[in-house]
Amino acid sequence: MTLTELRYLIALHQHQHFARAADSCHVTQSTLSAGIKHLEDSLGVTLVERNRQFMRFTPVGETVVNHAQDILSRADDLLALVKTNDPMQGELSLGIIYTIAPYLLPQLIFPWREAAPLAPLRLTEGFTHELIAKLNSGELDAAIIALPFAGTDDFTAWQLYRESFSTVVPSQHPLASKSQLSLTDIQAEPLLILGQGHCFRDHALAAFPNNTQHPWQALIEGSSLETLRAMVAGGMGITLLPDLAAKQPWQGLVSIPLAEPVPYRDVVLIARTTHPRREALRLLAQTVKGLSLT
Repeated sequence: MTLTELRYLIALHQHQHFARAADSCHVTQSTLSAGIKHLEDSLGVTLVERNRQFMRFTPVGETVVNHAQDILSRADDLLALVKTNDPMQGELSLGIIYTIAPYLLPQLIFPWREAAPLAPLRLTEGFTHELIAKLNSGELDAAIIALPFAGTDDFTAWQLYRESFSTVVPSQHPLASKSQLSLTDIQAEPLLILGQGHCFRDHALAAFPNNTQHPWQALIEGSSLETLRAMVAGGMGITLLPDLAAKQPWQGLVSIPLAEPVPYRDVVLIARTTHPRREALRLLAQTVKGLSLT
């Protein structure tokens, strides 16, 4: 069993086609097929059921693919560690969730260039579960996400900041004159929330007790925080926003703090525990913590 054979297997799983998988690995189809056959012989199991009409991964094949991805990401970390003596040199691939990226990045990019001019960031936006999958596969070096979120126990995490939530209402709304709002104040209002896949949807709903039997007149979904603000400005209801987004100016809207206990989310930088450039990641976390965010 070799790392190359594991790469062939993962490529086949990604493309579900022998010819396309071979092209992605820059080898002939016969070479890829022979490598996977040798891997099966080494393990003593059938990983891929195939004939001229179809192919599919067996249950044990799916399990091997999952382990192979972890093995290869760790191998890549080892190679990176050997090839560089300076963790502050070389590109860092950073993932950021959608509800943080537009508000954090404008404040982060220039301070990071000053702190680490030889370590440029390659940025990727995504849902939390997508970024975690890319961390596991080695596509990302680190990701900035918001807790709580299941599945982060296997990573090293650096706390960046704690972000409270605020209510956003139209400036002409009867609630706009209040200095803070409680659940009782807003339970008669249509609540605008993000759609499925966004962790902030869960964070917003979890801010209220008994949210499985929500007391609001309606739940209306939007695709982004900016879409929610536009919907609020259009009089469709009210929404909750994390403070970094809530404090961005928008004509015709008012951001009002929530009464105690104020809901919040913890924003963290996560990376694989085996990542070789921990000094660079630690500096990145320190750079974010040094920003005037909240």
